[in-house]
Amino acid sequence: MTQTVIDEPQTAGQEAPAAKPGPRPPIVGRFMDPARLDKARGGMWLWLLQRISAAVLLFGLMVHLVATHIMNIGQLSYDNIAHRLTSVFFIVVDILLLASCLFHGLNGVRMVLLDYWFEEESSRRTLSWVLFGIGIAVMGYGTWALWPWIST
Repeated sequence: MTQTVIDEPQTAGQEAPAAKPGPRPPIVGRFMDPARLDKARGGMWLWLLQRISAAVLLFGLMVHLVATHIMNIGQLSYDNIAHRLTSVFFIVVDILLLASCLFHGLNGVRMVLLDYWFEEESSRRTLSWVLFGIGIAVMGYGTWALWPWIST
């Protein structure tokens, strides 16, 4: 929101002078400082991937809920789920759901932690690598849990 400032008073018969943008209102709080909204927080790519992962999450959850709770009403069992996981489509959906959930959640945690506690570049980098390692480990575990159906 900008304010306009007119330098000269308007006289009859003259055209109004062009409005100049006035001073910007101060940004309150250190967390809203525009200088902090740069690559130190991840930049445009992580912001964009956060939105893409949200869309993939919505798609994956809809497929999961329909396949689990609508198509299999009253028939939810290990055999039923194992039969569904023989389909490549459901394996891909489950892996995408796991990957997007991990990325979306860990990136959200990273952003909150960067906003409040991590000031130095080295600690930000360390936090990012630690969360990346956690994500890889959990992704590996989730893929291992699906491996009996992936390998067939």
